[in-house]
Amino acid sequence: MIALARAELLKLRSTRTALGLFIVILVVTLVPLVALIVTLPKDWLETDGVSGFLNTASALVPLVLLVFGILGMTNEYRHGTITYSYLVTPRRWQVMVVKLAVYALVGILTMLVAVVLVYLVILLGGAVRGVEIDATGGSTLGDFARSIIVAGLITTFGVGLGALFRAQVITVAGALIWALAAESIIAVVKPAVGKWLPFVVFNQVSAAQISDDPAALGNMAEQLSRPEAFVVSLVYIAVVAVAAVFISLRRDVT
Repeated sequence: MIALARAELLKLRSTRTALGLFIVILVVTLVPLVALIVTLPKDWLETDGVSGFLNTASALVPLVLLVFGILGMTNEYRHGTITYSYLVTPRRWQVMVVKLAVYALVGILTMLVAVVLVYLVILLGGAVRGVEIDATGGSTLGDFARSIIVAGLITTFGVGLGALFRAQVITVAGALIWALAAESIIAVVKPAVGKWLPFVVFNQVSAAQISDDPAALGNMAEQLSRPEAFVVSLVYIAVVAVAAVFISLRRDVT
């Protein structure tokens, strides 16, 4: 298992996918943030001119990590490198477990780096502009910790989806459409059903998407608690991963 983990880390270091991931995250977070700090009037920066962007960026980074997880697995099938992994380790469930663990770690570290960089840019930008900017957007340390954990969960979910469906473009497009549109519609029309959908569940783990005050929740007053949402998210990842391994045993990977 250790050798498999080292091999997986080597793949990530030697391919352009991980570098592309990091560049995309920098583009969707730091570039607009710097533009806002430079161009917005000082009184806007001192109020809530940046907090809205921080909430948007915190939602975009996990989606980028979702795509990264899907690409990390589908690229293996697309380029045939998964064949060598299965030849070296015939127990395919071990390959899947290692991939889930490694990509979870990468997702967590990536989100952590993004949070730190955003925080530093806001502090530096505020010092340059001579204003005090809220660098947290109203979030606490616990909120950030949960967001970082969710980033790891979503990355591994992407790996499971990529292993299950294999078709790269279809899987990426389908996952994004489902996450951005389909689940939102279902959650509004059928809240009792929507609270159990995978990306809604992931959001319920994150403090940025949940409230402890039932009066503030409206139609989502019956949403899952954080521990429940965390357990359900693990169940989703496990089900997708097990299904992927089960199907791979009956498919030719060459």
